[in-house]
Amino acid sequence: HTRISPHCASTNLRWTAHLGLLTPQDAKIRIADSLHQWHEGKVLVFDDSFEHEVSTGNEMRAVLLLRFFHPNLQSTRER
Repeated sequence: HTRISPHCASTNLRWTAHLGLLTPQDAKIRIADSLHQWHEGKVLVFDDSFEHEVSTGNEMRAVLLLRFFHPNLQSTRER
């Protein structure tokens, strides 16, 4: 059973996206107070300044992790 302990980014200047590649049924991610699952070929986007943690069960989970600037930033100076 694999687990990634609760953690969060130090700022909300970026968002994180996970593209589901291998997504077993028992793999879950908690983001703040909400529980989510990945789906193969689907993208899960979230603000990783909120506390989040992962539980993958006994099967392998694979996601492509992408990070990008928060889309509501007002100028490039804020980046």
